[in-house]
Amino acid sequence: MTQYAVCHLERGSGNDAGMSCHIERRTAEGKRYTPENVDASRTRLNCELIDYPIGVSNRSGAIQYRLDNANIQRKISKNQTRAVRVMLTGTHEQMLKIEREGKLYQWCQANIKWLQDTFGEENVVSCVLHMDEKTPHLHATVVPIVTTSRKRREREGEAKYQPKQVGPRLCADDVMSRTKLRFYQDSYAKAMERFGLSRGIVASGARHQSQQQYRRKQVLEIETEISKLQSKKTEIERSARDGKNRLLSWIGAGELPKLEKELAEKEHQIMALNKKIGELQKQLESLKSALVRERNQFQKEIETATKRADEWERKCASLYERNRELHRLAYPERYKLSSGAELIGWSIPNRLHPNLIIETLFGGQQHRTTSYNVPPSLLRQYDQEELTMHELVNILFEPEEQVEESQRHLLCELMQMASGGTATPHVGTGGGGSSDTPWNDRDKESRNKHKGRR
Repeated sequence: MTQYAVCHLERGSGNDAGMSCHIERRTAEGKRYTPENVDASRTRLNCELIDYPIGVSNRSGAIQYRLDNANIQRKISKNQTRAVRVMLTGTHEQMLKIEREGKLYQWCQANIKWLQDTFGEENVVSCVLHMDEKTPHLHATVVPIVTTSRKRREREGEAKYQPKQVGPRLCADDVMSRTKLRFYQDSYAKAMERFGLSRGIVASGARHQSQQQYRRKQVLEIETEISKLQSKKTEIERSARDGKNRLLSWIGAGELPKLEKELAEKEHQIMALNKKIGELQKQLESLKSALVRERNQFQKEIETATKRADEWERKCASLYERNRELHRLAYPERYKLSSGAELIGWSIPNRLHPNLIIETLFGGQQHRTTSYNVPPSLLRQYDQEELTMHELVNILFEPEEQVEESQRHLLCELMQMASGGTATPHVGTGGGGSSDTPWNDRDKESRNKHKGRR
């Protein structure tokens, strides 16, 4: 059975906040949102694969940040498309096979490379992996900024537009042209070949339909059928009237029994058509009522699920914090930095290429530093709560790396006091003296050894 690669593009509306709600599983107010077709227990596996710029916390902000920093000269109108949605996946069976074989990470990387090569790295502002729906898939967001000449410029000639400077511009029509849409399907299928996915049939005419779209189609078909039956009924009624008139004009001509029989048959047909029209109208009303009920029921379910999720989230957060507090009281030594500094902040912004950013406070001064390429084994121990954040920091950072350069002298004095006083100089027999103070040549070698992983 052929396994197909799926690449679907569509224009967003405005800042595309509605789609952001679905993608991020959060409402505009920041409340948790769980669609009906989502397994909430797997939502934690969803992952944002593109790092947001500093100061940007969500997809809508990333779209606006790109528009603000693209050096666009022309004013952006209200009806312009600011974001193009790109949904990437494959046939259900093959995507599950990719996940089982542990190739999902490589599949995500191949998709990001294709997006950035196709639309430009800066224009791809978000790419989220959804693992909580039936089939693993990606939702990518592309800001349609192009640098090519406008079509009107090509039609009317270069001379007319010579004084105007060519620069970046927002143009979804260019990105979504028919030629490019076909190119995207071809190039995406080629990029997915190594994962067992191939291109669909060219110009097959297949279109995706939601459940509501399918029911609306049924309503239109029934309304069309009713219209045809009513037309047929009108034609039969007209024929019956003609037959009646003929009957009245031919009385006594020997055709009366024949015409009466013909008239009775016409009336019987009319009754049958009226009955069928009535049944179809009842079916139509039932479908319309079902659409209304489903819409209302979905809204109620969304509101109920949101309230329940918020309540459980508050309870879980409270229990989790209480558990953390008890653990701190039971094992205080696991919540201290080897340098004696206070850990006031930390983050691991990208799980695909993990790095640990920490902020410490020592001697009234704050210090911020980063350890790159955190080993997956350590990250897994931290996720499973086998290591506290303080223990993870102590493993990745030497004590002198946890504080500012200007704070190290104070830290040295404190460690000397803790060890029993000022360190005694030591004189060797080789090429000069050396000191046992913590921050001399021996620790320079240690810092150089760890510099690569920072």
